[in-house]
Amino acid sequence: MRETLKKVWALFAPAEQRKAIWMLLLVILMAMAETAGVLSIVPFLSVLARPAIVHENRWLSSLYEALGFAHEPSFIVALGLTTMAVVIASSTFKALTFHVVGRFVHMQRQSLGVRLLSTYLRQPYEFFLARNSSELTKSVLSEVDQLIFDLLQPLFMLIAQGTVVVAMVVLVFAYDPWMAICIVAAVGLLYGAIYLLVRQRLSRIGSARQMANTARYKSCSEVLGGIKDVKITHATDAYLTRFSHASREFSRHSATAETLSQSPLYIVEAVGYTGLILIALVLLWRSGDMAQVLPALGLYGFAAYRLLPAVQIMYRGLARLRFSSATLDNIHEDLSLPQPPVADQHSHAIAPLQEIRLQGILYAYPSAPDKPVLEGFDLVIPANTSVGIAGRSGAGKSTLMDILLGLLQPQAGTLSVDGIPIVHSNVAAWQRAIGYVPQHIYLADASVAENIAFGVPKHRIDMQAVQRAARTAQIHDFIERELAEGYGSVVGDRGIRLSGGQRQRIGIARALYHDPAVLFMDEATSALDTDTEEALNAAIRNLSGSKTILVIAHREASLRACDTVISMGAPTEEPRETNTHV
Repeated sequence: MRETLKKVWALFAPAEQRKAIWMLLLVILMAMAETAGVLSIVPFLSVLARPAIVHENRWLSSLYEALGFAHEPSFIVALGLTTMAVVIASSTFKALTFHVVGRFVHMQRQSLGVRLLSTYLRQPYEFFLARNSSELTKSVLSEVDQLIFDLLQPLFMLIAQGTVVVAMVVLVFAYDPWMAICIVAAVGLLYGAIYLLVRQRLSRIGSARQMANTARYKSCSEVLGGIKDVKITHATDAYLTRFSHASREFSRHSATAETLSQSPLYIVEAVGYTGLILIALVLLWRSGDMAQVLPALGLYGFAAYRLLPAVQIMYRGLARLRFSSATLDNIHEDLSLPQPPVADQHSHAIAPLQEIRLQGILYAYPSAPDKPVLEGFDLVIPANTSVGIAGRSGAGKSTLMDILLGLLQPQAGTLSVDGIPIVHSNVAAWQRAIGYVPQHIYLADASVAENIAFGVPKHRIDMQAVQRAARTAQIHDFIERELAEGYGSVVGDRGIRLSGGQRQRIGIARALYHDPAVLFMDEATSALDTDTEEALNAAIRNLSGSKTILVIAHREASLRACDTVISMGAPTEEPRETNTHV
């Protein structure tokens, strides 16, 4: 339990930790108000059972005289109204406290989600090569919700209700120590025995629920992301079966956890109210005076009314903590990922005036460290020239592109621009000089203009720059003539309303929007028709003198516009690059 609490505390940012302490103080005040509400009923019931006690009890007698009462019934009415006011005030304060605590817990949903997504986005590119995107999406959305509603919320309720339980026990103990010991022992042993019986199963089904949730997200992401292939290959039933199985397991484990955390309430209710009757009989047997039994019974009854639901909420909190421990471990581990220092976002772009140089590059993916994809690789790209790289699949062209883009850091060798090594501290400045066209263009479900000016707030889009880039990419005429709303036309999810060539040309326009000094194109012409490819090659020839261009393609025929063409070697048993110099 101590480790769990340490992990939960580590989830909070420093400012949130300070807020959490204030929440605890508020909860303590709520427990004190709750105690005052329960305690206020004892004098009223005592006077109601035997009015003469007003004159026998020195506190009541002093109050009776100080307030100038002349008749006992009027004092009883005033005492009753006061008791009602205290109980209503304590309940109101309790409701406000739970609202404040609940709001704090729910705001952690936003805070944790943002911090977790930020942690993921700050990881190096290699991190995403090893982690499934649907798994990361599941953690940011579903698992954060699971953590909030099945761990943080029950934990805060456990603390809040635990404070109420302690206050009630102290109150009963002050009134009758032996009775308090018997009540605490009976309720504690009952809940403790139930919890010991179910805690291992809760941990087991909690881990199984997390795996089933991952499978749900993965199946759904794959089938919707590859809907065209799914339709063509008639794989709908296979994916539905996979999703249905994972969803059924997720729902079954969630239902089991709910049952295990809720069912003791009915047992304890029966035991509690049966015990209340036994207490009344014992008190009557001990005193033989119903006037003495009634106040004590009122105290115990009101305390039980507050105590039993509080103990049930505490048990439910412990059960949900155990059930959600796998989620807590997962999110705590991800939030503890090393955070690379934030690159300077305001430094000037590192644009090549002389050359881009790769020297002695060695790179092997973490999944196959003994099989380098690039080894002793050298390349020089003179500034303001166009270089084409051709080669078969598996020759390492994409790896080379990722190193040039600053996404992958080689295990040996350097990437430098005009003699300046590109390292983490200045990679953002280097990337600001780059326009990149990948083989597969991602288009958001937004307008054409927003997709070309990708990442730029809508109100800050420079439409002149958008049109200039579109003309260079040979897509302007299509947008103006064929799309009903021109640059304001929505392209659909992943650009589903456009052809492959049109999506590719929008991707090229995106790369040119900021008028970069360097243009990297990775199989950018693979989806273009012959006429458009030729027009784009003409654009590359026109840009070659003013921009540094690197084009990767399978076919050397696609590189006719480049000043220099390099052919990368075919992969061997252990794929690696041959030493290549320009």
